[in-house]
Amino acid sequence: MTDAYVDEGLRRDGHQELPLGPRARQTRATILKAAADAFGANGYASTTMADVATASGVSLGTVYQYFRDRADLISVLVRGRVAKRMNQAEVGWKTQDGVAGLERLLTNFVAAYAEVAPLAAVWEEVVHVEPALADLRRRLGRQLTDAVARELGRAAKAGAVRSNLDPDITARALTAMVDRFCFVTYVFDPPEAGPPAPSTAARELATLWADAIGLRN
Repeated sequence: MTDAYVDEGLRRDGHQELPLGPRARQTRATILKAAADAFGANGYASTTMADVATASGVSLGTVYQYFRDRADLISVLVRGRVAKRMNQAEVGWKTQDGVAGLERLLTNFVAAYAEVAPLAAVWEEVVHVEPALADLRRRLGRQLTDAVARELGRAAKAGAVRSNLDPDITARALTAMVDRFCFVTYVFDPPEAGPPAPSTAARELATLWADAIGLRN
């Protein structure tokens, strides 16, 4: 699958892959919307290409003109929605901003996750069977983890946090806590009363982070 097919969209006509015109773009968008709803409601394993065609109101052959298989569909959805939204989450964090700055960082991350929770659930499922999406998941996770590790290393040398912490291990532990919290809270097992607002969750998570690293207000 070419990058152009994933990012811009192409339509197959026999052995040719053709750029999309306005009408074809609309058809592709309709298929993607139906696929997102179907995957979000039924999961990856239980959603077939025929299901997507029915939900889109087009023939199965039309779906295959735009997407090779389910993996192709979910790849486009993840890259276009989940990955884009998570990339928009601010990863710039400086310990001199104190707990308030940490809370802003975590609010952005939690809000991004909560916004795409249905597709995030599918992503958690599909990374076990689709290596390319597993790689994308790792790269996005490392984006936050590496940024936190760099700042912890700098702050430890400056005496702004505990000097005896290991920046890499600490960053992995703290970001994994946030990632797992988001999955359990917004996807896997939301509270009966509904998941907390991202700002509320981030406030508690920021307090836990600050206590763990010895960050002052």
